[in-house]
Amino acid sequence: MKDVLLIVNGLAGNGRNGANTFRIVRNFAQKGLITTVCPIAEGVDLETDDYLADKKYDMVVCVGGDGTINAAVNHLMKLDDKPMLGYIPAGTTNDFSKNLKLVRDVDKACELITSGKYVNYDIGCFNGHYFNYVAAFGAFSAISYNTDQKAKNAFGYAAYILNAIISAPEHLTTKCHLKIEMDGDIIEGDYSFGGICNSLSVAGQTLPGITTSNLYDGEFELFLIKYPENPADLTEILYALLQGDFNNEHFVFRKVKKVRILSQENVEWTLDGEYGGNPQEIDFEIVPGAIRIASAISSENE
Repeated sequence: MKDVLLIVNGLAGNGRNGANTFRIVRNFAQKGLITTVCPIAEGVDLETDDYLADKKYDMVVCVGGDGTINAAVNHLMKLDDKPMLGYIPAGTTNDFSKNLKLVRDVDKACELITSGKYVNYDIGCFNGHYFNYVAAFGAFSAISYNTDQKAKNAFGYAAYILNAIISAPEHLTTKCHLKIEMDGDIIEGDYSFGGICNSLSVAGQTLPGITTSNLYDGEFELFLIKYPENPADLTEILYALLQGDFNNEHFVFRKVKKVRILSQENVEWTLDGEYGGNPQEIDFEIVPGAIRIASAISSENE
């Protein structure tokens, strides 16, 4: 018999994740797994750490969105002997799950989680906090955590788009002066957007030359958009974003393992779509193969 800790975020997505809890537990029981449920809900004070402190689990399974899986990874990184991680995407956008080719269908997701297929996934460490697929600042990066949860539940991805349109003038004038030290190289300039990524796409934009094998290659990607100095620059940047072509002077795209970022003022960051603080100094380092997670891309890592 194996023990599973099932973390169910009842606030994520459409707010109906709790309705599938018995279905998930039944699927696991049919595979001979014993499940303990950790609910994330209003009025519940117990934390995931409370469960992990009292018992060793063979697997931790999350039901929720990108924020839920981010929190779970940060809990697991405290453990010397980490259990395998499973993820049933049930949030609004679920960007992280798309990288791993996971599915929302509960029965299919349970089948994958119990199949024994997994990938040793690289994660990033941002000033001591871990993230799965992106740490970002600047234009539109705050849309996810600034969008009201009720709006997300009611309108889904459209809520993000609406919020982005309303706040577009503010975002298009975002300007951050940064000095960036990365793997022996130093660059400095003004940027409208930046992301340290381990993802096939960022903010809906597919990154050039990135495949699933890059998700566990021991490197992240640094993606920067330079601040548009005039209307012509802005037009070229917007056109490039629409075309998904970043091979021009307005963009910086580098593979990195370690990055130090210094800014002249406090800059707000988002980690996996959640608020990541507003530090002036950032130390990033990759943690290769840190998490063993059930995934449909596991065959590519065998």
